[in-house]
Amino acid sequence: MSDKGGESGEPTWVYGNRPVQELMERRPRSIQRLLVAVEQESRFGRLLRAARQAGIPTQRVPRRVLTQQLGHGIRHQGVLAEIAPRVYADAETLCLEALEATDAPLLLAVDRVQDPGNLGSILRSAIGAGVSGVLLSSEGTVGLTPAVAKASAGAVEGLVVAREPRLARRIGWLREKGFETVVLDPRGDVEWDRVDLTGPTLILAGGERRGVRPSLADACNSRARISMAGNFDSLNVAISTGVLLFEAVRQRKSRRRGS
Repeated sequence: MSDKGGESGEPTWVYGNRPVQELMERRPRSIQRLLVAVEQESRFGRLLRAARQAGIPTQRVPRRVLTQQLGHGIRHQGVLAEIAPRVYADAETLCLEALEATDAPLLLAVDRVQDPGNLGSILRSAIGAGVSGVLLSSEGTVGLTPAVAKASAGAVEGLVVAREPRLARRIGWLREKGFETVVLDPRGDVEWDRVDLTGPTLILAGGERRGVRPSLADACNSRARISMAGNFDSLNVAISTGVLLFEAVRQRKSRRRGS
């Protein structure tokens, strides 16, 4: 079972000061050109020096040119980087390499998350928690757009990400490989801090309104809930995903200290 990687097919712009800085640090060779608003050039001395050292073509243009390039209403902060199309990893290769790299890989799967801000925040938490890779369901999940890159503050550049059209089968495949597969579910039967996340683990997070598809939730062997006080049903998907990811980090650190 294999889903071949491919280009994201999204517009090839990264914008905003911090995302472009991180891109310059992590993947400078992917930058085809840099556009800087001449009115704000003094803010980007470090970035412009790095671009010059890397041989990246740089254009100083009126701020309105950047706005026209992205569209009105998008806060580009005076800098754009045009990049080569982002290539998604092959899903099976991502999983196998994660297993080869460590005896307890931590993977994240995302289903039906459509808001770029939410996905960007999720990816920021993922890189902070040291995940080995991210699987994005092909159905109803936003891709690695410029808005996602900006919301992640450049974290997408440090992550291995694959599109997975058959996520339920992939979850079953991972279970056969010994993974604990945990779906975040407000009606789950186990509290979030009672799930053993110390071994090979896949955490599955679902969309803003409908959550994960039932077929995917059924494929997992644990349903974790984050109980809420008061009259609130659940946390925002980005927050709840971060909670469970860093619970995995906490458990693994605790286990290492006790071994």
